Amino acid sequence: MSFLSDYHLKPGKIHDKAKLLKFMQLTYEELFPEKSDFSHLSTTIEQYLSSKTPLWWINYQPENSTISEEVGCLWMGTGVDQVNGDRYGHIFLIYVKPNHRRQGLATTLIEQGQQWVQEQGYHQIGLQVFERNQAARKLYNKLGFSPQSYLMLKSWNINE
Repeated sequence: MSFLSDYHLKPGKIHDKAKLLKFMQLTYEELFPEKSDFSHLSTTIEQYLSSKTPLWWINYQPENSTISEEVGCLWMGTGVDQVNGDRYGHIFLIYVKPNHRRQGLATTLIEQGQQWVQEQGYHQIGLQVFERNQAARKLYNKLGFSPQSYLMLKSWNINE
């Protein structure tokens, strides 16, 4: 599928673990530059990546070039609506590299995810977005997402 010249959407594979880890790390490093250890993300991938949690990549390959680069990623799965018990499609990860943003790539990925969700027979798509990620929250609101709940955490020092 080609949606913009030089960009191509392609399905991922289960053996794309290293690429998925890199994209997850890019996401967290960008949002939380004060942290340096995101080693736990590999455990998340090992636990949840399967044939039931599909991936899609956006490749960028300029015209007349033989070099291509993954610049966007979507990782989908399912969740359960805690209010009514219905299963829904859940976005585990959506990421577009900064120098490729504001071109409709994230919207295209979400549309791909929504298509997959509909093929599964689900009637909702959901995601978690960090409070500090204002640009993503603005995009999701524009695309019709609305908050259903808020994740609240309380932390303390275990040595106290």
